[in-house]
Amino acid sequence: MTKTNIGRGIFGLIALFFIGNGLIVMLSPTSILDHMLLGSLESMAELSSIRALLGGAIFAIWASVLLGAIKANFDYILVGVISLVAAIFGRLVGYIVDGSFPEFVFMTVPPVVMLALMVIAQKLMAGSTDRQT
Repeated sequence: MTKTNIGRGIFGLIALFFIGNGLIVMLSPTSILDHMLLGSLESMAELSSIRALLGGAIFAIWASVLLGAIKANFDYILVGVISLVAAIFGRLVGYIVDGSFPEFVFMTVPPVVMLALMVIAQKLMAGSTDRQT
C-alpha cells in the first residue's frame, strides 16, 4: 500500500464518519440534538432548519472531502480542514467569551484529533513519490 493510498484512506474514513453524522442530523435530528447540546426542537420549521442548515452543511462539507480522497486531490479536502479549524476556533472563542462548561474538553478534543489525522494524511499524500494526477 502506498503512502498516497494510506492518506486517501484516512481522509475517506474521516469523511465517512462526518457524512454519517450529517445524515443522522438530517434523518433523525431529535435523537442527536441533545448530544450536540442544542436542546430539543419541536416545531416542524425548527426541525426542517436543523435538517437543512446543519445536517446539509455537514453532509456537503464531508462529501467534498470524500471526493478529494477518491480523486487524491487536496483542493477538495481543504474545505474539511477549514471546517475543523473553524469549529476549534469557535470553541475557543466560546471559552474566552462565555467561560468554561463541563463538556468543553469532551467537545473540543475530537475535532483536534481529526485535524491532526488530516494533517498526517496530507503529509502522506504530499510526501509520496507515487502522486496521482
